[in-house]
Amino acid sequence: MRRFPVRSLLLMTLALVAFARLYYVTHREPEGGPAPVPPRGIPSTPSPGTPICPTLEKSLENVLKAPEDATALASARRELDACPTPPVRACELGPALDARFPLTAGMAPARELLDLLCQRCPSGANPCEQAVVRAVMAESRGGTPPPALPLWYLEHAGPGTRGACAEVVRTLLAPAALDEEPPTRERRTWLEQLTPVCAREGRVSSPLLRAVVVQGDVPALASLVQTAMPATTTAVLEPDRVVGPEGAERAFDGQESTSVSLTAAEQSPRWRKDGALSAVFSPPVQALTALRVRARGPGLLRAVVRVEEEVGMSDPDTRTNFVRPRVCQFQGTGQWESCALPAALLNVEALSVFPTKSSLSLIDVEIRVTR
Repeated sequence: MRRFPVRSLLLMTLALVAFARLYYVTHREPEGGPAPVPPRGIPSTPSPGTPICPTLEKSLENVLKAPEDATALASARRELDACPTPPVRACELGPALDARFPLTAGMAPARELLDLLCQRCPSGANPCEQAVVRAVMAESRGGTPPPALPLWYLEHAGPGTRGACAEVVRTLLAPAALDEEPPTRERRTWLEQLTPVCAREGRVSSPLLRAVVVQGDVPALASLVQTAMPATTTAVLEPDRVVGPEGAERAFDGQESTSVSLTAAEQSPRWRKDGALSAVFSPPVQALTALRVRARGPGLLRAVVRVEEEVGMSDPDTRTNFVRPRVCQFQGTGQWESCALPAALLNVEALSVFPTKSSLSLIDVEIRVTR
């Protein structure tokens, strides 16, 4: 039997190896492999860098350029309807839409785009929120924009309601509970219009709102709180601490034969909070319902109401914020004078006495709270 030549076997083996290597090189995929093709019927997920609603900004610009173009308007409306969270660049076109289609000209179809932007743009980029903030700040500097406009913006601010109401509370509402400069007629109108919206949205704390009502400079706001006094038993409350001249605690001992002399000292750093005498409660009184005072000489009683918002005045010692409504203005006849409160005050940290003349003699202060 003839043997197969070894040389031939070796050559065949080498040829087979070379063919296999050539096949591998020519048929292998590039490094990383091709992107997988999604199954038919299942949409591929956009990459994180893909912009949301990429053509919305351009569509809104087309409306601004050609407001009579019904096609441009319909296209922008269609894209905005399909865009739950517009990009910031689209939100930034809100003021331009507002200027191009003012509310005073009526609710034009193009202005409905601004309404939709306000309902969807996030706080900080929300055009209605920005409009409220600008209007409130302008009013605080003495400007007088028409009072109807901020109300429309506030009612349509959507996600920007919180930021808009924060500015209303800080700039307009809190100062109305400080018993300092009475609000102007224009500011009262703004407070009457804007405060109910913020209160309805839960953006005004009850202690602050009640302090404004007790101060009494904006009577219309009384409808926002329960003004009827609680029917539960009230009790006379003595302060936990009295800040003032020596013997200041005699003003709360219930004795007609004792008194304390108080003088005005407005140069004191804590005068705006403590006055000439301050009765401090720790913890704060939850519901102050009635007061009466007996003194010789006129003066004021102001309540220090602690508020959760970072508004009003701040106390660096306690690191708390407070407002300071007037709760009583007494003539100082030497007889008891009752101080009617239009609503119960909440979270009262202290009651402070301020002589309206150079001095007064404070005989007694009676403080009633609801148990």
